[in-house]
Formats: sequence, C-alpha cells, structure tokens
Amino acid sequence: WANAESRLRELWLNGTGLGPAAGAGLAALLRSSRSLEKLKLNDNPELGGGLGAALSAAPWANAESRLRELWLNGTGLGPAAGAGLAALLRSSRSLEKLKLNDNPELGGGLGAALSAAPWANAES
Repeated sequence: WANAESRLRELWLNGTGLGPAAGAGLAALLRSSRSLEKLKLNDNPELGGGLGAALSAAPWANAESRLRELWLNGTGLGPAAGAGLAALLRSSRSLEKLKLNDNPELGGGLGAALSAAPWANAES
C-alpha cells in the first residue's frame, strides 16, 4: 500500500471473511493512499476490533487523501471505534459518505464520534 503511484480508486472487500488481523493493512492503506476514493468493507463482522484499531491508527490528516466513501456496514465495530470515527469526522476534507449500518455494538462510541464532529459545535 505504500506505493505512492498507485491508481487504485475503488476497493470492494464486501463479505470476504476479513478478520481482526486485517486492521494493520487497512490502517496502512488509509494512511498512504493518494488515489483511493471508495472503500467498501461491508459484511465482514469478524473485522471488529481490528477495524476499530485501524480507524484510530490512520492519521486522517493525510492532506492528499481522496477518500470520499467509506462503507463499514456489518463490520462488527464496537464502542472502541468511536475515537477513530471522531478523528475521521473532525479532520477528513474529502469524505462525503460514511455508512455504519448494522453495527449494534458501536453504541456509545458512535455517540462520542458524532459529538466530536465539526457540525456538533456549529452555531445555528
């Protein structure tokens, strides 16, 4: 994933049986990609904690990131993913679509992420 010349724009890994060990590779991808616009990881419920760690480890300050869509439906995210989601919502300049459906354990982590989002402190 460290190939700065990569032209990969979309990566769909829906229902591929990814587990927690995939988190480090996903973090590296999110940190280094300059071309990826759409990442779909739907229906990989075992990804869970590994994905939460990846979200926290990916520095969303990558000014060259073009990530517009991040699909995380049914990925087993738990409350610990909240910090990574909060960082993403605070600092991503390109993200237009974030899908988190079917992650019932996310709960309070999602609440914390939404409270940290830029619009949470916007004046009416």
